[in-house]
Amino acid sequence: MGNFMSDKELVLLFDRRDEAAIAELERKYGARCRGIAMGLLKNQADADECVNDAFLKVWNSIPPAAPEKLSAYVENIVRNKAIDRYRRERREKRIPPENIVAIDDLEELPENEPDGASAREIVDLIAEYLNGIDRKKRLIFIGRYYRERSMSELASELGVPEGTVMSSVHRTKKGLVEFLKKRGVSI
Repeated sequence: MGNFMSDKELVLLFDRRDEAAIAELERKYGARCRGIAMGLLKNQADADECVNDAFLKVWNSIPPAAPEKLSAYVENIVRNKAIDRYRRERREKRIPPENIVAIDDLEELPENEPDGASAREIVDLIAEYLNGIDRKKRLIFIGRYYRERSMSELASELGVPEGTVMSSVHRTKKGLVEFLKKRGVSI
């Protein structure tokens, strides 16, 4: 085991925006951080990516952050990144693509909905509405209700403010309800 820079010296490198800080952070804490990420993700490539993302977050947060215990600070960021990635992947894999029912395969759904519309008709109307709206609004709506993404995840993924995502979801949902009412379907 080689000689490592002290945490205080390492934080000073970050404060000076010296890129050697990342290399030293990797040398000092890289293996430990990969172990944390690997323990949660069970995949080396995902663990490596998670550690890289965490190190970028450390770079972007110091300054102004000046953690008293750098190891705990970095490990906490890695752990949170790994947990977020694990949850996201679990959510995405909840319904494997081969098990997603295509709209055309819904012929066998019951025809006795309370307002007289069949589930098939409702699905067709929803698809018609979504196909008729702006692509970004459609991505946000599907991301929120089908992929179960949080508002902040969608905002980050699409590069828009969280308020934009929230208002888009609200307006799209309101527009869908109005569209269905015009077609004689209330849900």
